[in-house]
Amino acid sequence: MSRSIHRFRWFIVISLLLSIPGKGYALTLDDLTHYFHDDDLLSLAVADQQIPALEIQPSVPLVRGTAIILVSLQSQSLNLDTGLVLADSLGEKGWRTLLIPTDFTQAEATQPATITSDKPIANLLTAPVDYDAYRLQIIGLTNAAYTRANQFKGYTFLVAEGMTSAVLLDAIHNGFLSAPDTLVSVGAFWPARSQNNALADMLAQSSYPVLDISIPSLSQWQSATVEQRRTAVAASLKQLYRQRSFTAQQSYGGAGDRLPRPGSAWLSTEIYSWLRYLGW
Repeated sequence: MSRSIHRFRWFIVISLLLSIPGKGYALTLDDLTHYFHDDDLLSLAVADQQIPALEIQPSVPLVRGTAIILVSLQSQSLNLDTGLVLADSLGEKGWRTLLIPTDFTQAEATQPATITSDKPIANLLTAPVDYDAYRLQIIGLTNAAYTRANQFKGYTFLVAEGMTSAVLLDAIHNGFLSAPDTLVSVGAFWPARSQNNALADMLAQSSYPVLDISIPSLSQWQSATVEQRRTAVAASLKQLYRQRSFTAQQSYGGAGDRLPRPGSAWLSTEIYSWLRYLGW
């Protein structure tokens, strides 16, 4: 099937899914197996589970490597529909893309969080997420994606957002995961002070190139560490680091933006610019 037909089918599927009452912006794991062709589906072995993922082939002969995009089933920014737009754009530049679904509801803490401050907390979860459990989930998914990517030649880089990016940084920092050739961290945060503040030092001490994307509208937790991240990295003399920020006008998938194509286009441009800067 031609690339154009694949592209047309993806957006028809996404449009149909989002038109279903109650479907909202988040696609489920079942949606992958029910609505996508078997040729695009990949089964990843994670512990004793088989996790479906999407593998999007590049549309040009020269393949540069593999982009692993960890999409969130709860996100309004880096979700499956955004990931498909990114995959399509990266495919035109020679990148194979693995879209790996994550679901932090599978790591909900059994005990409710105790809130001792009367200050507003951005992105307060209906059920708190267990940090260690979610980190373990992301380690398993990423290792499975690495195994797949290692079957091909070229570079391998990761794209993750929000809480997924936070636990990913932690896992790499503490040696639970091998470092990628580069990481695109989109609005990394964790809704707890200690873990959130630790992200700046993790970035500063990282030995791999990092594109650090800030999304002011994503979370106050994320916005609170933007300057801290920049200062820590500068003090560490880390060379291969770039911090970029969305503006309010770029609309990276806020409430009501079911298919955030303008933001996705901006992000794909930033990623490609970063990869070219690295000489890839």
